Amino acid sequence: MTEANVIGVLNRLLAIECYSLVNYVSEAPPWTHPGNKKLMEATRDIVEDHEHYSQRLADAIEDRGGCLNTGSYPLTFTSLNDLAVDYLLARLVESQQHAIELNERCVEELLEDPQARSLASEVLGSERAHLDILKEFLPQTEPLPDGDDTRSLVA
Repeated sequence: MTEANVIGVLNRLLAIECYSLVNYVSEAPPWTHPGNKKLMEATRDIVEDHEHYSQRLADAIEDRGGCLNTGSYPLTFTSLNDLAVDYLLARLVESQQHAIELNERCVEELLEDPQARSLASEVLGSERAHLDILKEFLPQTEPLPDGDDTRSLVA
């Protein structure tokens, strides 16, 4: 893999770290209530991790003589403005799962560059931990007993 290709992969990782949905939510805060305090603290912690890894990725790109190309937030994120964080939680989890898939591909692409692969693997581990944190806030539901069919219930 050429140095330019490695820089390209590192820039993709940088874009994922800089422009994730959780980062967007921190910049365009959703509607919350006091019961969301711990979730909002968790998202701030995730954003801090993203900032840390964004800096490390930027440093790695610049050390290789590359230019930073982070991109921007997807335009579709604006449709989520002013929604409740309770509603956004499932989207945050989905977004995090997608980020992990993209990170896994980047780690695979960096097979021939141990230093870049090590950093990408560290970022991937962090993203997996973030997913676990977000999943802790998903509502816990009990499975229905056999034979119960909620579709037949009329509200």
